[in-house]
Amino acid sequence: MASRGPASIRRRIPPPAVWLAGACLGLTLLGGCHQGQGRPLLPADYAGWARTTEEILDYPIPGHEDRGRRIYINPRGRQVRVGSESGRVSWSYPEGTVIIKEIFGGLEIREADKPVMLTAMVKDPEHPQARGGWVWVMKDLSAGNERIIDWEFCIDCHANANEPHPYGDKNEANEFRDYVFFPYRRP
Repeated sequence: MASRGPASIRRRIPPPAVWLAGACLGLTLLGGCHQGQGRPLLPADYAGWARTTEEILDYPIPGHEDRGRRIYINPRGRQVRVGSESGRVSWSYPEGTVIIKEIFGGLEIREADKPVMLTAMVKDPEHPQARGGWVWVMKDLSAGNERIIDWEFCIDCHANANEPHPYGDKNEANEFRDYVFFPYRRP
């Protein structure tokens, strides 16, 4: 039997079908997010905004897993209109509202901790990638990349905010909250 030493080992090159499948998988995974065009959607000075809740969200939820969250809303969003439709309380955020959720590395957040990521909702019903009137955005703070999320996960989850749900105040009154789990309540 012949020896299979280094000189006789052939390097195997995957067939074209394997390359094509890998390329398709990569494009599919990247296809759920698109880098924002032009100016950033999330301003750097958001930490000076009001919070939608003073509560630190320190319990796991789908989409954010075991990571603590803190939520801010811009001045435009604080002009939310609360009315009634068919006897049901209905919240309506004005166009230009930006809600930013800081995402931390773990559930326990100390004062000195910095977020690792931002997720956000930008009210822009005319934007071609808007879902439910909102543009869903993710920003990786270590890389500085901001991306629009154009797949359905965010909107599907946040649709639950519009009916009773197991998070925060649970929306037991069955209010339509415009996809916001913790609506801004004027002081």
